[in-house]
Amino acid sequence: MPETGSNNSIKIIKTKFLAIKQEAGKHLFVTPVFFLVLFFLLGFSSVYGRPAQATATSPSIGKTETQWYLITLGGQKIGYIKESGQKIKENGQLFFKSYSESKMAFNRLGKKVEIVFNAEYVETEDGQLKKVMAAEVMSSEPVKIEAEVEEGKVVIKTTASGRTFARELPYMGQLLGPEGISQLTQTCLKQPGDKIEYRTLLAEISQIASVERKLAGEEEIEFRGEKKRARRIEEKMSGLGLSRQVWIDEAGHEIKSIEPSPFGDLIVIASTEEEVLRGVEGLSISEDQYQVSLIKANIRLPQARACNRLVIKIQTKKPELGWPDLNHDYQKVISQTSETTILAINQVNLKSPAAHKLSEKELEHYLQANAYLDADDPDIKKVAAEVAGQIKKPYEKALHLRNWVATNMTFDLGIVFAPGAEIIKNKRGTCAGYAALLASLLRAAGIPSRYLMGLVYVNGVWGGHAWVEAWLDGRWVPFDAAVASPEIADAARLVIAASSLEEGLGESLTAAQKIFGQVNIEIQEYSFDGHHYRVEPAQLIYEIKDGIYSNRGLQLSLKAPAGFTFYDTDKVWPDKTIVALKGPDGEIVKLTQEGWFPASNFDDYLAGQLKNMIKNGRLVYQSIWGKKCPLVISGEKSVAGIVNGVDVFILTAEGNNSDRLLNEVLKNFSSRLVVK
Repeated sequence: MPETGSNNSIKIIKTKFLAIKQEAGKHLFVTPVFFLVLFFLLGFSSVYGRPAQATATSPSIGKTETQWYLITLGGQKIGYIKESGQKIKENGQLFFKSYSESKMAFNRLGKKVEIVFNAEYVETEDGQLKKVMAAEVMSSEPVKIEAEVEEGKVVIKTTASGRTFARELPYMGQLLGPEGISQLTQTCLKQPGDKIEYRTLLAEISQIASVERKLAGEEEIEFRGEKKRARRIEEKMSGLGLSRQVWIDEAGHEIKSIEPSPFGDLIVIASTEEEVLRGVEGLSISEDQYQVSLIKANIRLPQARACNRLVIKIQTKKPELGWPDLNHDYQKVISQTSETTILAINQVNLKSPAAHKLSEKELEHYLQANAYLDADDPDIKKVAAEVAGQIKKPYEKALHLRNWVATNMTFDLGIVFAPGAEIIKNKRGTCAGYAALLASLLRAAGIPSRYLMGLVYVNGVWGGHAWVEAWLDGRWVPFDAAVASPEIADAARLVIAASSLEEGLGESLTAAQKIFGQVNIEIQEYSFDGHHYRVEPAQLIYEIKDGIYSNRGLQLSLKAPAGFTFYDTDKVWPDKTIVALKGPDGEIVKLTQEGWFPASNFDDYLAGQLKNMIKNGRLVYQSIWGKKCPLVISGEKSVAGIVNGVDVFILTAEGNNSDRLLNEVLKNFSSRLVVK
């Protein structure tokens, strides 16, 4: 029997759970799906996964009960969960087997993204978890996870791109499965204030979680158009910063749960197959959930990809979540309260003494192949050898591999996350894919690497991002193939978590959920190329006065031609517009900002980009800010490209005599910060 403590608390961590004596399949448990939602923040092919196959060696002996749940996020339908369970007899022993199938779809910057997760759980009659078989689909190929629970450890096998990797996850006490958790809840949470504690395996992230459930009370809730009495349970996962509210009916079924997320409340509510499938078929992805996670910057940061020092103030919207450890090799917490962190970020100085050493065991850990960074994959090894095999210096190897990934990958918002061995085949993905591929290539080239998750500044916003670090000359050195700098990664980024990915993304996501969509960031100081600036409190991002647009951060000024008016002054990434003007006869002038790119010849690359914008245009060159700049001219549309350090500005004019309009605007376009 469970031991009973004070304050109505019942602990189930080190004691044997009472046997399940009620009808199998009656009480279902909806597993949290918030961590799957977090994958979506990584600005990270629609494929339906198949449920894991049953492992019973004899016919089932219990009736299967199926329950459907509808998932909404921020008030919008995004998917469903289907759960079922039954008692089975295997090798003369009774087990309970439950199945869970979930599918979610999102709009990420106009692209539909889908996540599918299927799992099968096997438990003993007394609720102890014995086995989990799962498959998650976040790209074109599923990643399969098989977990066997043994005494004091869980043996986890992860299969990706046809290769299987095994590891052991230690634990103490007992692990409960979905049915065990439901039975424990129904049996022990009787009076308000009653508590239970237990451990379980979160197959989505291959982590063991310690969970506390407390009965808050009984209340009447709105459920499918009518009032229903239900018990409200407060659930917390220690160490993961995850909490949710759960409502169960008299029979013990979960009928509703609410879980906070960066995109609004994630609500899972019991439904019917007909209602769920009708909702999924008509699923609207008109709302862009990803935009909610972007943090608008207080200034337009100049020369971001050359930034070598940044001081930022981070203010959390939810102090109860706490802070992840924000100290890093080149990132230091200056001061911190429950609500505010002042953080200094410095670009790595390769000429400074090494900060610390890694043991041979640690170095080997960051060289080994795993399911997500498979350095032994034949295609990975082949590219690493072709690109960097003849290069002697590790730094040059790393830089060449970074450039290869940047120039050969295609950005694809439809892929949430994929292992490096999959990405090398189709060369598509978001920043998460760029990072997984680069980290894999570095390891294949003999350079220890790890995967970083955090935020990066781009065109007026901070957004969720992933990049890598390589171990070079006794220090971790960051490289970014998706948001590239001329050499090592700049300081206009915030590291939240670093991982070898041997244990998957779980550890990184745990830290990220305390930051992504939960904070505001204020830039207080920044430095680049010997320039140092302080940002004044409440400093305006831009100002329009006497027909002149001035951007204090970028140090740009643009005077409107006679009769023109300014608009689109507050656009931020993914819109690249800084400012636009409209003329009296419908003429349009637009100033946008592009990113630096590691092309072998950047001047030719820029000219090619401009020619792609205007087919059959005439390429000419003109001196702007003392620099030779390409222009592409045509009758109705003309464009100029101005390179200023690592900032690239594109000025476009549309309308009759667009070439004359472009030249007039260029004469009144100035910069107080001209960088070679």
